[in-house]
Amino acid sequence: MINKIKKLLKAIKIKNFEAVIKYIKNNGFKGLYSTCINYIRFGKVVLDEYATWIANNEPNAEMLEKQKKYVSCQDLTFEFISTEYNRSLSESIQEQTYQKFDIKQINSNQMYLKTIQMSDKDYIIFTKGDISLTPFAVYEIAKSIEYRDSIMIYADNDKLVDGKRKEPHFKPDFARDTILSQNYIGNLLVVKTDFLKIHDDILEDLGEQVIYDIALRISEKTRKIEHITKILYHELQDKMDINVSDEKEIIKKHLNRMHLEYENIEDGKFIGQYHINYKIHGNPKVSIVIPNKDHVDDLKKCIDSILESTYCNYEIVIVENNSEDKETFGYYKKLSEKHNIKIVTLKISEFNYSAIVNFGVENSSGEYIILLNNDIEIISKNWIEQMLMYCQRPDVGICGAKLYFQDRSIQHAGVTIGTRGLAGHRFREMQENEYHDRDYINIVQNLSAVTAACFMVRKQLYIDLLGFDEKLAVAFNDVDFCLKVRTAKYLIVYNPFVEAYHYESKSRGQDISGEKQKRFSKEYELFVKRWSKVIGKGDPYYNKNYRLDTDLPKINYNKIV
Repeated sequence: MINKIKKLLKAIKIKNFEAVIKYIKNNGFKGLYSTCINYIRFGKVVLDEYATWIANNEPNAEMLEKQKKYVSCQDLTFEFISTEYNRSLSESIQEQTYQKFDIKQINSNQMYLKTIQMSDKDYIIFTKGDISLTPFAVYEIAKSIEYRDSIMIYADNDKLVDGKRKEPHFKPDFARDTILSQNYIGNLLVVKTDFLKIHDDILEDLGEQVIYDIALRISEKTRKIEHITKILYHELQDKMDINVSDEKEIIKKHLNRMHLEYENIEDGKFIGQYHINYKIHGNPKVSIVIPNKDHVDDLKKCIDSILESTYCNYEIVIVENNSEDKETFGYYKKLSEKHNIKIVTLKISEFNYSAIVNFGVENSSGEYIILLNNDIEIISKNWIEQMLMYCQRPDVGICGAKLYFQDRSIQHAGVTIGTRGLAGHRFREMQENEYHDRDYINIVQNLSAVTAACFMVRKQLYIDLLGFDEKLAVAFNDVDFCLKVRTAKYLIVYNPFVEAYHYESKSRGQDISGEKQKRFSKEYELFVKRWSKVIGKGDPYYNKNYRLDTDLPKINYNKIV
């Protein structure tokens, strides 16, 4: 052991010193410690985040040998089926540690149905494209099935280019709106054979992106969809081919089968990302509830931006709460002259955001409610339509927005449960030039929560769920409400095509001294007590391989198996 440590110290020499300092800055001393442990285990220094993660989270040669002795209690059997098998894929299949499978190659997508009707295996493994499996792929699939009655299973993947693994794709659990915005399922899919035999229409007239097509069709018939949060295959090209027109056609057919009317499907920011514009039914009234205390400049900017909206059937309900400036009341008088703006007054001695918005909703007349902070400036003129098209769907409870700081960095792109202790704003302070096609920051997606600084909800649903909990006067009230909506089996939608500035200061500190500290502690304890089981399970829309101490999707490479 001493000799190995001496070799390690020799390896981290002066010429590597700059790289080591940078590594510590990005990953901390804990990360360097993990790298040192890996050197002792594997004999080399790797100042590479993903290589460290692989060493810490994937089985070594000894573990792979143990996997070969694994006996499935269900004696599970599999059949690989594809229209294409490259040499790397074929060799990787033969190297699997779990060997109870057959391999079949078919000539076209139209032969899937006939082949599967003949199969006597428990599960079908569909593969497509230029990929290679990790040696433990079938073993992990079998283990997953042992504990769950899964109908469909997919997994994470990375790329293998010039012999080097890179760009891990750590995916969310199955999310209906996310999968329609970007095909994150990929090129490996496992499906229960009996389910395919019963629902043989799933395999008829498949598109070119066959796995994507099958996944959407199965999602129409079952919720038993499992996500294995391990890298089970590698893409062998730097850029996998994406047939955009074929994927759009697959999405259109899915929407038609689901009886979801839409106007069009637009291309997103990156290739393979899509934006569905659903049809709005009727002309429902929308009430925009804005709590306010003074800060006329902010409020005026907010109101002026709302008045630029393309949707016309709305009212603005300003909830006046303990303002003191004469200028504020003079502005209120001007606003009250407009037919669609009204001022309602709530006099309470202590600030209680939940009570204020509840009062605003009580005094609203719209079918849909938008909660909006007074320091929001709307960018998207069609923002109401973009929210309404989702909230009109019976499976959606809330639609939220993408908010920027004044410098155009991200203030809010949804909420992840579990980050920074309890909940954190995704991608906070990320700049636009840092966006990546796998960040999901620019696509409509399902999330666990969004901020009430700007979100829409059906008024009846708000009433049914008793609105915001007034025991949570300041902290966690919007996340608490979102979790109530999810518990009631409704989806939360984050829509990045609803854009606005939120003039909350990046450097704004929280005054949590004295009475405010006591209040925060009380609200913290209430939230944790209520949602501890949900927090403990982890956020289904945030892969467990990411760290929880940051709002950015950074790999949790320090985990040691």
